[in-house]
Amino acid sequence: MPRSVHLALAAIATLLPWTALASPRVLSMDFVKARSPRSPLQRRAGTVNTRLLNNDDLQYLANITVGTPPQQFVVQIDTGSSDLWVPSIQSDVCQQEDCSQTGQFNYEKSSTFDLGDRERFKIVYGDSSTYAGYLVTDTVAVGDTKLDNATFGLVLESQNTPQGGGDGFTTNGVWGISFENSESEVVEQGASQYTGIVGLMKKQGVISRMAYSLWLNDPDATAGSILFGGVDTDKFTAPLIGLPIVPQSGSSQVSAMNVEFTSLTINTGGKTIVLQDNVVRSAILDSGTTITVLPNDLATKVLDSFGAVIDPAIPEPLVACSLNNADAHLVYQFGGTSGPKITIPVADLIDPHIEGLRFKDGSDACTLGIVGADIDFLLLGDTFLRSAYVVYDLESKQIALAQAKLNVTTSNVQEITGDSIPGVQTVAPSLALEKPTHTASAILGPQQTAVQTLNPNFDGHLTENAGTASFTGGAQSTASGRAGSGSGSGSGNQSAASSQKAPSMAVTYAVCGAISFTSILFGSLFLLR
Repeated sequence: MPRSVHLALAAIATLLPWTALASPRVLSMDFVKARSPRSPLQRRAGTVNTRLLNNDDLQYLANITVGTPPQQFVVQIDTGSSDLWVPSIQSDVCQQEDCSQTGQFNYEKSSTFDLGDRERFKIVYGDSSTYAGYLVTDTVAVGDTKLDNATFGLVLESQNTPQGGGDGFTTNGVWGISFENSESEVVEQGASQYTGIVGLMKKQGVISRMAYSLWLNDPDATAGSILFGGVDTDKFTAPLIGLPIVPQSGSSQVSAMNVEFTSLTINTGGKTIVLQDNVVRSAILDSGTTITVLPNDLATKVLDSFGAVIDPAIPEPLVACSLNNADAHLVYQFGGTSGPKITIPVADLIDPHIEGLRFKDGSDACTLGIVGADIDFLLLGDTFLRSAYVVYDLESKQIALAQAKLNVTTSNVQEITGDSIPGVQTVAPSLALEKPTHTASAILGPQQTAVQTLNPNFDGHLTENAGTASFTGGAQSTASGRAGSGSGSGSGNQSAASSQKAPSMAVTYAVCGAISFTSILFGSLFLLR
């Protein structure tokens, strides 16, 4: 992907068609993948902090317009949050950086703008960055489909925002498409929920059901697609199996894309290595998270099987680049033996070689898109979702999963109507969530180290044993020890697999410490009269 936002936006102009299909009632959209230089963000939403963006990783960007006449915006699509927000032309963000490439809203030029009751809007991120303004209404359009009286956040003030180098990526808005009961002001202030954009699509007859399908496509593809109100049966291999969306631990309310994960295996060289089986854990499916975050005990098993090691100067685990040629797949299963399985080629988890970073044996080192954290659930981001076709049904509170077909050019769209998702052959029963037998602290310790050295003549097969290696590079640093062997609490401490550039605590069931932000709109009230 090009790193220049200007090139990315040029691609968006040509690769992001929105198509409202008259029959069936479905809204189809292609989105562009673009790399972001943002620092890691964690989205705070009630008792769950969901990492929104990862430094130097992909965003899924879409074009929308706001206002009358329409003003253009580039927004990131995020299944892990629930609010649409865009920056005001008067915001401090757009005063400090150039927002012209990604959009800046001038309410004075929109004849349909309504400030309403001046209800405040605030989004807090786990890296302490905060965006605040007002909840307002105006016309929002996706392609030729106009949605009247849409509610969204108009950002005026910010604190502790990441620096983007003036290339526009820190100024684009976010379009959250999760449950309305996890909207920021509902969670933070106990406010009444409003009708979000997906709900508005149904209310205004664009789609029949509050549901959408996500197809991220191949890691090297420049675009993927989202289908509001429908399923494209050409984009997956049957069976498509449903799973109930379940409440998170300690809650009776469904408010996030949370399903029940039950097993993980590695298939390599004709044999199966069982890493976890018969333990039910929560798993959140989130397109706003670029990597996969596993509980430390499970991550250690995965990373040791890959021969992964940790270097303090590198934010993600390091593995031999020859794993790109490995005859190996991770297989995730959900909902017990009757639930869906998603197979992930190990090669799809390996990031490109970092120039100058090598093992002491001379072999190239690459980063791995899986990290460990001191959590008791899984956060399955894009390194998982790329291999899955995912249908999110917000009304029946159900997610359907199937193995994705990649680089498919044909389409067979079916409208989602009634209570069932087209193509779903069965729905796995809800299981009783239970904590794993071992906690991270019982499995891991700072004195534990791996015992093998990676073979520079790696034969393409994985090992069940741990690996360790030292590295030579610009920092002349030495890495050893088990992946994810750091300690932390459920309130956001980093694991050994993390640094400023990558998340170790992408999600936690404990609420992050509240950020003092009492002056966020002070001095800015005059901006909206």
